[in-house]
Formats: sequence, structure tokens, C-alpha cells
Amino acid sequence: MRSIFLNRNFFIVLALCILLFVVAYAFPVLFKAAQLLLFLFFVLAVIDWYRLFSIRHQLSVDRVVPLQLSLSDGEDIEYSVGNDSDLDLEVELYDELPCQFQFRKAVKYINLRKGENRKFINAVRPYERGEYKFGNLHLIYSTGPFYFTQRRITVDKEIMTRVVPSIKQMKKHELEVFSQTASLSGIRKIRSVGQNDEFEHIRPYVQGDNIKSINWKATSRTNELMVDQYQDSRHQEVYCVLDKGRSMKMPFDGMTLLDYSINSILSLSNIILKKYDYAGLVSFSEIIGTTVKASAKKGQLEKISAALYKETTGFKESNFELLLHFTRHNLTRRSIWLFFTNFETPYDLHRQLPYLRLMNKRHLVVVIIFINTTLTETSEMDCATKSDIYLKTFAQRAIIEKQRIKEELIGNGIQTILTKPQNLSVNVINKYLEIKARRLR
Repeated sequence: MRSIFLNRNFFIVLALCILLFVVAYAFPVLFKAAQLLLFLFFVLAVIDWYRLFSIRHQLSVDRVVPLQLSLSDGEDIEYSVGNDSDLDLEVELYDELPCQFQFRKAVKYINLRKGENRKFINAVRPYERGEYKFGNLHLIYSTGPFYFTQRRITVDKEIMTRVVPSIKQMKKHELEVFSQTASLSGIRKIRSVGQNDEFEHIRPYVQGDNIKSINWKATSRTNELMVDQYQDSRHQEVYCVLDKGRSMKMPFDGMTLLDYSINSILSLSNIILKKYDYAGLVSFSEIIGTTVKASAKKGQLEKISAALYKETTGFKESNFELLLHFTRHNLTRRSIWLFFTNFETPYDLHRQLPYLRLMNKRHLVVVIIFINTTLTETSEMDCATKSDIYLKTFAQRAIIEKQRIKEELIGNGIQTILTKPQNLSVNVINKYLEIKARRLR
């Protein structure tokens, strides 16, 4: 689609001509000069229009969008604009970006020489999961030396892409966990406690082996010293339990607690599978949501990622009692639970604590709750008015209550992580590695 409209330079010069005519009424000697200037102005505008709309003037534009975008990660959208005309052009590129980005300005202003092709990158950062629709591309261009008129070209480039839980963060944390420099990124290397406890195979004795591991039966059959080889315990079932209630709808830096948890669960599930354990998922709110049975089969990570992509939070309170009854009948084997939820007040905790204690008897439960970073900033602000003092006091009280919630959970034998949303993945992975190292069951 092509259309014409006038540039602001046209209206500026037109306003000057009108002003000159107004002055000419007071000084008639200027009237002919004003007429001549107006006539010249319109001639130049027609020439500018003719040059701009010459059939030889051509522009090309293209856009490359990844098939999938990662939640909360910077993504690069690549554009290329080509000038196949015989004129130098000033070009404005507008992209109908998905409504989730809330961006309605020009993507780029470019000066293109004749025959020139330019490429550039526009960085975007999605904060919501779901389908993102990229619409048409619009080019508005004009040519010198007067820039009286502009031309717009609309190119049909509609494309649909999806924003999924962050694969980039998952790969980043995998690299950090299994690298020699893991501590630089906050991942702790924890020394295993005691001996390896899972039998792997029998092998010949070599100098330095523990003589307590000699297998005398195998030695008598082979007339050679044989020892039992052990390894770290594997194949534990590890479930990420995701609370989708209203407490997880709280926003931080453009994302909800639910989205932070979803990114963390994907990264953690990848580490679990790499450690030869079984990864699973249970989500719930007022009803039981998605359930992915713990497994280490091929495609398990993709299954968990697909389930996380669809998860949404609502305004209803989560039913912990329903979760308890569901898991009693469906998750009979003792497993590790990494429970992503949030309690803002001790009252919220006390209503759910009996159910958490019963769950902790059947499984190893680790409750993950969040620090309200906004309250932390408020509690450290300088006070200038009485309102500031009240606000700061309230924030400090809320922080103390959150710490008491953690202490009460620990006092009831429930392991707890109190973390800032941005540090969630690192802290949860560290906790899982600690459980593995200490061989907790």
C-alpha cells in the first residue's frame, strides 16, 4: 500500500509565505515578492512530489524474527532496508510490534544513499508468555533538497511467534553448574558427605582402593582381587510444585512471581535430568492444574517446558488441602518437592502450615518464598515527611514478618528458601545441589 502526505517542511514554508502576505498588506511593495515566493514554493513542491513518486524509486525492507523468544531475555530483531532508486533518501521505519511491547515509535531513522542496503538490530525484551503477533512494516521516506513531501509504503510482513520459558537462562545455568568456575556466578560447589552409596559395578582392585569395598565372593571366583564400585545415588524423583494462586500474581520488574518461578523451574529441571534424577511438575491453584509425572525419559524437558508455557495465575486462593489429598493418591513414592509459593503475612502461613507439615512427612519439602524488593528499598529510604516515616516503618515491619515466616517454617522442620526474584534460579539450584550432596531423602 502506498500513500502520499506532506512533510512538516511544507507547512513551515507555507506558514512563512502566509506571514509574508500579511506583511505585504502593510507594505504593498512586498506584495509581488510574496506572490513570486508562493508560486516558486508550489513549483518546487510539485517537482519534489514528481521526483519522489518516480516509478524508478524503489525501496525494499525485510525483518527476521526468531521462531521462539525467551521470557525476560533480550532478543534481537534484525531488519534490512535497501534503496534501489537513483536518489538519496531519508527513511523512517515503523514496525507493528506486538501489543505486549507497548512500543509505537519509529524503529529506526536512516539516511540511505542510492543503491545502498543497510542492516540493523532492534533489541526487545518480552515479559509475558504467549503468542506475539508482528504486523506490517511501514516505510516513510522523502528526498532532498527540500523534503516537502513524503511517501509511505506498507509491506505485508505479518508473522506469529511464541514467548516461552527462558531457554537462554536454562543453558546459562547448566553451563555454570558443570563448569570449573561455577562459584563466580553464585553456584556453590558442595562437597559430598560420606561415601557414594549406590552400587554401579564390580571391577579389579587397583592400588589405593578402599579395602573395605573388596568383594570376596567375586575375588574367590576370579582368583583376583575385585572391588565393588559405587556412585552417587541417582534416580530420585524431584517435583517442582508451582502455586498458581493470587499470591504469585505479584509483579516485580515487569514480571510476576509466577513467571520468575517458571523460568527457574525450567532451569532446575534441566539440572535435575543432567544429575540423572527424575524431574516432574505439579501446578495447582483452587484446582489441580498440570501434572507431569517424574521421569528421565527422552523428551521430558520438552514436556515440562510445554506445560509451563500454558500456566497462568488467577485471583483465587490456592487450595493446599486439595493438593495434599491429590499427592497422597498420585505421588506415593517419597520424593523431593521444591515448592514455589509465597506468604506475605504470618496469618497466610498459619492457614496452610498444617498441610505443609503433612506433606513434609511424606516428602522432603523445600518451600520457596520471595523477598519483596520494593519494601526493601522503602525500608532504606531517607524520610523527609511524616508520611515517609509511616511508610518506612510499615516496610520494615513487613520485612521482619517475612523473616519470621521463614523461621517458623524451619522451626516446623520444613526447609525454606527466602530469595529475591532475580536470584531465584541460583538459590534453588544451590539448594538442590546441597540436598544431593548431603544425601537427604
